[in-house]
Amino acid sequence: METVTEEVTVQDLIEDLYNFSGDAPISIRDADGRKFSIAGFEAGSDGVVIVINEE
Repeated sequence: METVTEEVTVQDLIEDLYNFSGDAPISIRDADGRKFSIAGFEAGSDGVVIVINEE
């Protein structure tokens, strides 16, 4: 599987999610269908890191 890295800002993410209701659940999955959950967020010198757990 090819890995694609795209830089997305917090503002980009907010704009992309703007039209969803505030209580809409968020799920993350890869191209192979494996599901992940958001474990938390970390601030670093290079931005915000979304920490995930494989379900």
